[in-house]
Amino acid sequence: MNVRFVGCVGAVLVGVTAFGGAAEDWAAKRAAAVNRARPLVYNTDGCDMLYWPSNLPVSVANFTQRRLVFTKDTHVTTVSYCPQSAGFGHFCCRKAGESLTGTVPHPDGGHYNAAANFFALGTDALQMATEYCATNNLEVFVSIRVNDQHDAASKPGALSALYPPFKLHHPECLMGDLNRGPRQKELYKGYAGWSCVDFDQELVRETMKRFVRELVTNYDVDGIEYDFNRHFMLFRSVATGGVATASEIAKMTQLMRDLKAITEEVGQRKGRPIVIAMRMPDSVEYDLAVGADIETWFREKLVDIWVGGGYFLLNPVKKSVDLAHRHGVKFYWSLDETRIPGQAKRLKREVLPGRMSEAFYVGRYSAAQEAGCDGVYFFNLEYGAMQRMAAINPFDTTNREKLYFATERGSGGYTPNHWLKDGGRFNNLPVIDPCYPRELRAAEPFAFSMFLGNDFAEKAEVTALALTGGELTAETFALRVNGTVYPCASFKDGRFTFRLPSTALHRGDNAFEVTASQKSTLNDFSVRVRYGK
Repeated sequence: MNVRFVGCVGAVLVGVTAFGGAAEDWAAKRAAAVNRARPLVYNTDGCDMLYWPSNLPVSVANFTQRRLVFTKDTHVTTVSYCPQSAGFGHFCCRKAGESLTGTVPHPDGGHYNAAANFFALGTDALQMATEYCATNNLEVFVSIRVNDQHDAASKPGALSALYPPFKLHHPECLMGDLNRGPRQKELYKGYAGWSCVDFDQELVRETMKRFVRELVTNYDVDGIEYDFNRHFMLFRSVATGGVATASEIAKMTQLMRDLKAITEEVGQRKGRPIVIAMRMPDSVEYDLAVGADIETWFREKLVDIWVGGGYFLLNPVKKSVDLAHRHGVKFYWSLDETRIPGQAKRLKREVLPGRMSEAFYVGRYSAAQEAGCDGVYFFNLEYGAMQRMAAINPFDTTNREKLYFATERGSGGYTPNHWLKDGGRFNNLPVIDPCYPRELRAAEPFAFSMFLGNDFAEKAEVTALALTGGELTAETFALRVNGTVYPCASFKDGRFTFRLPSTALHRGDNAFEVTASQKSTLNDFSVRVRYGK
């Protein structure tokens, strides 16, 4: 198992801790909590409570059967439970933030928010999640969506149930305007949701500190996760097409310092370290432009775990792993569900088969293992699909079929340009997205790399598939892999199949190059590895 356990000890307090041991004992205890093996972290977003079936009796047993039970017979070690926070600090909880009890319409109807019903039973979503995890030997984090914009459907006189009282009472703290006034017209250029809060406002920062303290004080959690990806909007200056200023970046760093102080204080009082995770795009430069100076956060030990990736990837995973480990931070690769097939269907575009298959996840596991990731992370993967993928050991993929795609997740989710003007300038990966085909110029090679995992044994059968547009034939399209040209094994309707010897590929980065003799497009590309018996 190629899992690295690099110590990441938070700020060591001098003197004697609240639970009676020396500061050195606390540091050791904290290091043990951070270094705990957690090969698979499962994030679930609180919709088990928010969309409760109208015909399902309200009970603790039924709550755990909605989603949490699917962790059974899997390699999930940690549940990162989000008690809903669309609307900033708006939770299906009794003892933190503002209670979310209103019902949000469900596409299929027949659902309601059962939070108030559980409050009447003396419990809530986060309490039941923590109790389930304790009973089933699972670590539990509370996940906070830093700036979720799902409440943006609100209109004057027709507020979404997700829209919190805080935003209603403090419109000056928002990126835009509930009434869609002049400020809203100036704001919306595609870089923010109008209902997001602006962290340049002191009240926003103070409010976040308050509900973080309430969460970690009133609930028995092992860690806290700051989910910046949902959604990555921090300052109005960025929302209006600029980049974060030095002053704004400093305010965000100070907030992270203050939050770390809170979790350390509460953790020491309880005698139980609180591990700090963040979910953030995988680019230091991109994050800094939006307002998050993650390298400073790492240096100051404000974060223990970096969950990188998400809606899009900007860098090879090995680069992110090396950066995190250089600062003693754990790195977890976010293997979100791919949204490309759904978007392609809407655009009436073809995709290569296999995204969301077990082989696809095994390939991603294998690449994560090869890159030295400390574990993998599931977001927006639920129910039986989550259980099937999580039943596979992420760090034991030998002789299992693997499927790799040049672009795993693209236009079906948010893009780098969604949160930052010209954010795509920070992308260092090939974009071969079926929804936005890559142009191929006549006789001009297009080169890209793919990071592949382990286990290219002699018995491996390796197949590369290229999906193209235009009028290409087997004689007018060529593939070079790690410097060697391989002939096309079959061709039909723009799909080229190449049979590669197992020696053609190796662990880590592999160089691919395609050349078309006439103008065309490369729409999709995959590599499949199968093993004989």
